[in-house]
Amino acid sequence: MLAPLLALVLAAGSQCALPPIADGERPWRTGETLDLELDVLGAVKAGTLQLTVERPMSGGRIVPLRGRARTTAAVASIRRFAGVGLSWIDARTLLPERYRDDTDENGVRRSSDARIPADGRVTIAYRHGDRASEASFDPEGEVLDALSALYYLRAARLAPGDRFCFDAIASRRLWHLEGSVAAEREPVETPAGRFQTFRVDALARRADRPDARPRPVHLWFTRDSRRLLVAAVSEIELGPVRAQLVSVRGARER
Repeated sequence: MLAPLLALVLAAGSQCALPPIADGERPWRTGETLDLELDVLGAVKAGTLQLTVERPMSGGRIVPLRGRARTTAAVASIRRFAGVGLSWIDARTLLPERYRDDTDENGVRRSSDARIPADGRVTIAYRHGDRASEASFDPEGEVLDALSALYYLRAARLAPGDRFCFDAIASRRLWHLEGSVAAEREPVETPAGRFQTFRVDALARRADRPDARPRPVHLWFTRDSRRLLVAAVSEIELGPVRAQLVSVRGARER
């Protein structure tokens, strides 16, 4: 799986960029909530993930996105985690202006607050317990975050074989992410039902450690007008983690 993705990264070159946003309405609406179940290695239920589109603010110019994650008792002895992330995106461009997360990891509170200027360095303020620090990064392209990237890709105009790239803030770091859209449609079975999907394959590499092994990311979105995220696979410290859609509330009609 990694070999073709590495070839994609090497071949991407300077022409790689964010895909354009599709014309028409956004595929979500205020109040939409996606509930996903997380498992490790396809077996142990690791936790839950909830994604919500909050009410617009600043006269409708800004749309807040919220993500909540929590581990289950099955993995609590290895890693106990509860956290929330917030992304404030421009309603027109879908690019974030700010991203913040707060987590409790094994009883230790961690947080980060990223300011994302339209043009310039990205600054991320960190707090780990009582210790505070700050880091700045020079992005290579447009900057998204872990939440806004999902919603941007849902709204993007994507076709089989298309490739894209952007920088992403996740896990309190800046990552360079390059990916492509798979050629074939795929049926995906989840606890929420069976969906016809298209798959996005990507590699994420740390901006501060470009020689480190990149992390693969695979996302499955429905092919209907809602572009729901129904499944995702990536890697964390515990190993490969899969997310599957369990329920949908407040979504647009098909």
